[in-house]
Amino acid sequence: MSNAYYILHPNGTRTGPCAEEEVLDLLESGALQPDDQCLHEESGRICPAGAMFHVINPAAEPAPAPVAWQPAAFPDDDEVTAPAPDKPRARLLYRGSPCVLTYWRSVLFAAVVVFAGYALRTKMPGLLAAGLVIGPLILLRAVIHRLRTTYLINSARVEVIEGLLSRSSRELRITDIRAINVTRTGFTGLCGIGSIAFSSAAGAQDDVVFHRVFGATGLKNLVRRLQDGQG
Repeated sequence: MSNAYYILHPNGTRTGPCAEEEVLDLLESGALQPDDQCLHEESGRICPAGAMFHVINPAAEPAPAPVAWQPAAFPDDDEVTAPAPDKPRARLLYRGSPCVLTYWRSVLFAAVVVFAGYALRTKMPGLLAAGLVIGPLILLRAVIHRLRTTYLINSARVEVIEGLLSRSSRELRITDIRAINVTRTGFTGLCGIGSIAFSSAAGAQDDVVFHRVFGATGLKNLVRRLQDGQG
């Protein structure tokens, strides 16, 4: 049986003959619509191309079968390792240096030197220049001595840092402090200025000392509160 086909157009013309494969290619490419009429040469049958040829689209891939959920095996106790907790950062609670009022002797001595040079300038003119040089040098020495010493208290330790260019430090953990001694003397003691000695064993040599700091008793109470909070 012949498989030759003619494609009939509305204007009365026709295209062909076309093999069955050619008609199928035209349908798949969209050049021939399913409603277009086709004539089978052998049988004389005329019908829409869509009824004469059925184009089968590729079958979609079947969806994968669902997988039943199963709980994972729990590891043995020996295999379980708890993550290490983050170590909290120490909070800085106090930063200071020897109180300025404790250098009153240096201020007084510098003032006397400058005044003496000024008073004796008529008898010895060189004394005024010497006083103007020596007085500020005395004050500068006091300022440097104060700046080279820093006292720190944080939530974990007390520390003394000394030096400007070459620095050294001594520290003691709050939990290791066994004795805190405060010494306040003279006029500066009445103003709340004193020295605090921290030691890790009562009666032993002091480990860390804050010399001539303002509010010495308050700093002692601060360290005691930290110890109570960590106890």
